[in-house]
Amino acid sequence: MQMGPEQVVAMLSAEFEDDRRTPQIEACITRIETAVKDEFPELVALFVKPQTPEVFAARQAALKKHT
Repeated sequence: MQMGPEQVVAMLSAEFEDDRRTPQIEACITRIETAVKDEFPELVALFVKPQTPEVFAARQAALKKHT
């Protein structure tokens, strides 16, 4: 979402491996945020939502219906 001429907010839904614990997921999200902000300095916030494989599959199917 473009918030201003040089300000972007982004959202990401991500599926993590089932055996990952909260600290591992948090560390992964931190790595993602750092990498994206390094590449795109206009990014002011990145929201990452972990999701289950079932939700991911349902959203993929819904997107395919609209393309």
